[in-house]
Amino acid sequence: MKMNMEKNLNKSKYDNYSRENGSLNIKENIYYFTIEKDNKSNCPKCENSVSKDHIYCSNCGEILENIKSKREKFINQEGEKTKFKDIASNFDLKNGLKAAVLGISILFTLSLIIKFILFGSNNQINELINPLHIMLFSNLASVNIFMSLFMNSAQSSVNFGFLILLILPIVSLILPYRMFVKTRNTSFIAHVKNSLGVSIIYAIMLCIISRVSQVEVNLSSGFNQSGYGILFEFSTLNVLFKGFIISFITMLFMGIKKEYEKENMIANLSKLAFKTIFIGYILVFIISAVLHFANINYVFDLGLNSYANDVSLGVLLSQLAMYLWSFANFVPVSLGSGYLSILSLFNSNISLDLILLLGAIMALSALIFIIVGCKIESKHKSKNIKPVIIFSGCYAVIMAIIGFLTTIYIGNNAASMLSYLSPMQMGFNCIIGLIASFMYSFIMTLIGYKLNIFN
Repeated sequence: MKMNMEKNLNKSKYDNYSRENGSLNIKENIYYFTIEKDNKSNCPKCENSVSKDHIYCSNCGEILENIKSKREKFINQEGEKTKFKDIASNFDLKNGLKAAVLGISILFTLSLIIKFILFGSNNQINELINPLHIMLFSNLASVNIFMSLFMNSAQSSVNFGFLILLILPIVSLILPYRMFVKTRNTSFIAHVKNSLGVSIIYAIMLCIISRVSQVEVNLSSGFNQSGYGILFEFSTLNVLFKGFIISFITMLFMGIKKEYEKENMIANLSKLAFKTIFIGYILVFIISAVLHFANINYVFDLGLNSYANDVSLGVLLSQLAMYLWSFANFVPVSLGSGYLSILSLFNSNISLDLILLLGAIMALSALIFIIVGCKIESKHKSKNIKPVIIFSGCYAVIMAIIGFLTTIYIGNNAASMLSYLSPMQMGFNCIIGLIASFMYSFIMTLIGYKLNIFN
């Protein structure tokens, strides 16, 4: 019996070490822990007065420093769920404010440079557009236009949901993230909190900018008088939503580390969903660009030939690639005066080249999802389909956000007011995009999940 007790004691003592090389079987990341000293003026054991610099009590020898976990959890020591106000109180508002202010400052500087490069000394455009407007347009904000002409007036709205504009806010947030957010992310929950804090402040600052960026151009006798005038005004609510979404997604996916992916399934699968969209978008863009330069004029078949004169070819193809990827997810898309859906493949009015292009993109999409399904099964080894449901949910939410952000709309009144614009409507409904992309991604990913050809 004594020998069994000694054997069990030795087993429990050395159980955490490998029999082969003596290494630890369970490794803890030392960056998840820190040594902290309680800010107390007296020793907790003997009540002797201690200095802030002391690491132990000079009277009784009690250690004044403690090893504490940096990891933040939603469950407290009593096992009760933390209330939302407790989570919100943990926002690092000071560093969030610094990050948002720096991001806005960088965005303003970039907008100033772009204004100088694009418009130079064009006084007519300089009177209408300033760097604040470029900042708001880069966050895909909608603008309302009011025009007064003699005794009549007109109103319209413009929404430039060009994906290429997102380069500005994304670039502007890289440095603030590295300076004020990255080092404070000790867990996925902490990262989400910090991203939320920065995004809320960033969006509020954009709202303030939208209120002070209203422009009134008076011609002849002035606005609403005998001559005519134009008034530009950004939609504050639209600026708030889009500014928050763009900054939050940028900060969130910029900072998801491999450690977070290992400890949190949602972090892993949401990043995988984002990668899936990005890879699909890039491949479709390359295919569409190659075919265009190969003189396969599918742009004409889609009814977009007239728009190629209004916007550069690169901007048009970069936008079209996202719409074609959405179509490959069975999402109906508005393209100018036309409508692209799965039924378009059976339309006798479109060319064979376009049918082959759309069919190839759909096949590419299906292949990507099957491969993703195989990867999910290899990583999570789950008997149920929960990982597939989470992945499809994350994917559908991102696609819905893309639908909300990338809608392009120029009303007839706006086109008549501003002669250098043409009426235009492109994009897809975010609700339909949410439902269709979830169903499609779930079915195709589930096929790969069940097959798992890599096993």
